[in-house]
Amino acid sequence: MLRAVAVLAAVAVLYYPAARLGLLLQFRHTNVSPVWPPSGVAVAALLILGTRVWPALAAAAFLVNLTTGLTPAVAAAIAAGNTGEYLVATALLRRAGVRTELTRIGDVVLLSVLGGVAAPVVAATTGTVALWLGGVAPAGTLRTVWTTWWLGDGIGVIVFAPVVLVLHAALHRPHRRGWRDLEGAALAAVTAEVAAAVFLGSGGFAYMLFPLAVWAAVRFEQVGAAAVTLGVSSLAIWATVHGRGPFASGTMNDRLTQLQLYSAAVGLTALVLAAAISGRRESEARVQQRTAQLEASNRELGAFTYTVSHDLRAPLRAIHGFARMLDAADGAALSPAGARHLDTITRNAQQMGRLIDSLLAHAHLGGRRLILQPVDPATVARTAAEQLRAGADGGRRVDITVDDMPRCEADPVLLGQVYENLIGNAVKFTKVRERAVIQVGARRGGDGDGGGPVYFVRDNGIGFDMRYSHKLFGLFERLHTGPGFTGTGAGLAIVHRIIDRHGGRIWAEAEPGQGATFSFTIGHGGEQP
Repeated sequence: MLRAVAVLAAVAVLYYPAARLGLLLQFRHTNVSPVWPPSGVAVAALLILGTRVWPALAAAAFLVNLTTGLTPAVAAAIAAGNTGEYLVATALLRRAGVRTELTRIGDVVLLSVLGGVAAPVVAATTGTVALWLGGVAPAGTLRTVWTTWWLGDGIGVIVFAPVVLVLHAALHRPHRRGWRDLEGAALAAVTAEVAAAVFLGSGGFAYMLFPLAVWAAVRFEQVGAAAVTLGVSSLAIWATVHGRGPFASGTMNDRLTQLQLYSAAVGLTALVLAAAISGRRESEARVQQRTAQLEASNRELGAFTYTVSHDLRAPLRAIHGFARMLDAADGAALSPAGARHLDTITRNAQQMGRLIDSLLAHAHLGGRRLILQPVDPATVARTAAEQLRAGADGGRRVDITVDDMPRCEADPVLLGQVYENLIGNAVKFTKVRERAVIQVGARRGGDGDGGGPVYFVRDNGIGFDMRYSHKLFGLFERLHTGPGFTGTGAGLAIVHRIIDRHGGRIWAEAEPGQGATFSFTIGHGGEQP
């Protein structure tokens, strides 16, 4: 209870002197000021502390107006309008999801539009009517009174609310001292000097202060942007009201309109730029955090895979070994069914061994460091083709053509593994052809390929249905499981991981019975064909 009372008292104490400061600039006998700092203070207080503090704002607003000589009824009506404006602004900003730290561009825009343009209509309308009914403002001045009130409250929100919000946020962040303090002092000194020359001296171009607002936003983000906006706008307001500076000519309405636009331009420029920089910094931090988490998960997965694969080898060796011992010792005595069962055990143990080898090969890729160097893919592909051509079935003709290809920057060992798997697949899936035709080459890449060459391996084999192409590069996924197409289904998964580690991509195009073409890029670039 005591804490709640202390909070209400603190809000009222903060509001009252801000209001007295605004009344120093009021037009005579109107209680209307061209800038009303309490509007920004009040909206910030409601956003930070919640709507429970509105009674303190209402009481302080009533006391401020009462002490200016207004009747209690008029002072109460004006206080009700002020409080209504602050509550409407807070409700609109919360519904729009504005963050009080103002770290997003949308937060700054919404604060300016909803808090600085829309909500002040409530107080301006209520206050103008109250002054007219109370006999304070003649009917001929109501338009000027309303406009001035609306502009003053709007400037108060745009200029002063960000100061309170960002200072509150800064209190909960660590402060980096050192050269930044010196730079901040230099920024403050230069800003004060230039602002004084523009608004108090012989006059000058008001937009000379914009580079300083950019400096503040880039180097000090929201705190710097809000501080420069507050300092420049305060001096501009004082100078304009007292007939000095670049906005001193014309009627009061014209001067206030120019001042409003100038203050909004300075504030929005600095705050929007600061929000953009903060948003980018937060995005980079999130990317780094997620990258670190992903790397840690990959390391854990690789270690788990490696451990499991090694642990599976011991029982597998036992199964295979005892099956061979049984076949050697009692194979002749086994029944035909028993011999088939024993052969099934042996074959499945061998297949399990190949699967474990593939799993280990896939896991090792994650921990292997890439040794990037200029590589001639044609040389690598020809070496792989010679080995695979020598191991092909002797009863059929296998024509493997390797074209000259652009050089690229890659790991030569891993690139060789890519060609061994892709050409090996082409040899395997052309078994149904009397003459296997396999072409290895490259073509010029399009805009979607990063501008580099696209390498390919094309065959005239059995092809596949493109509806299942998404399964091609999954570990242990096989589209063809016939007796003539042996394998573990890990080869293309290994190829995919190698290409991915090189920053490239791989894809396939095929038709059933018409062959297949596997294409890939190397992300580190290469010459164009």
